[in-house]
Amino acid sequence: MIKYNFKGKNVIITGGSMGLGKATATEFARAGATIILADINKEEMDNTSRELQREFNVKVLEYIVDVSNYNEVESMVSSVYKKLGRVDILINNAGICKTLPLEDTTKTDLDKMIKVNLNGTFYFCKCVLPIMKKQRYGKVVNLSSIAAKLGSANASVYSATKAGVLELTACLAREYAEYDVNINCVLPGIIRTPLWNQMLVEMTEENHANKDAVFKSYTDTIPMKRPQEPVDIANAILFLCTDEASNITFFIKYYLTGFLISSISPNLS
Repeated sequence: MIKYNFKGKNVIITGGSMGLGKATATEFARAGATIILADINKEEMDNTSRELQREFNVKVLEYIVDVSNYNEVESMVSSVYKKLGRVDILINNAGICKTLPLEDTTKTDLDKMIKVNLNGTFYFCKCVLPIMKKQRYGKVVNLSSIAAKLGSANASVYSATKAGVLELTACLAREYAEYDVNINCVLPGIIRTPLWNQMLVEMTEENHANKDAVFKSYTDTIPMKRPQEPVDIANAILFLCTDEASNITFFIKYYLTGFLISSISPNLS
């Protein structure tokens, strides 16, 4: 296991109370970072905060924030900056998914996925990056998805939002490279998190007996025949936030088969 050291670093993690967000918060806390959780689920956020403080004796700040609401995001980031004086790392993890044919997707669900997955990432980047620019230091990791590249049926809206996150990352990486801010993107494959379980319920039309069979059909496409664990993705995220990764900016693809890291020089046009 790589032993990371993030003591003295302030880390914002959106959707940090469960699933991949919680795994990422746990690994940053293990490495000594100050954790700032942004989530709409107060009960789960309270539970995660208590766990992190009890197990790792780190400082944890909690903010009930709807990432799709710009005013709430702006207010939170302002509060964090006033309390801590800097933001070192931003993990844009919050996301939702509905897997349905486009014609069966309600306008409400369509708009919500765009607002949470894409707008939420825009909003946090817009509010945090000026701080990092002023510091001339920062690490941003945006969570996209393998769905951004696969073109899967019944996932058009979700996939489009995650493709947008990928391109947003590429553009911002160029904009902020000269300020020593690294902006990268992780595209997880199959992870059995609450989000994936909800997707399985939708794909099997709530036939719980078929969930394991459907999940196995996806994992059978992976060379090692097993899903990724949240900690696998979390470790990739932590690496991108280290000084050892200071020359990686643009994106990192995390495919079903493993890693392919691509970096772009800020001098390229």
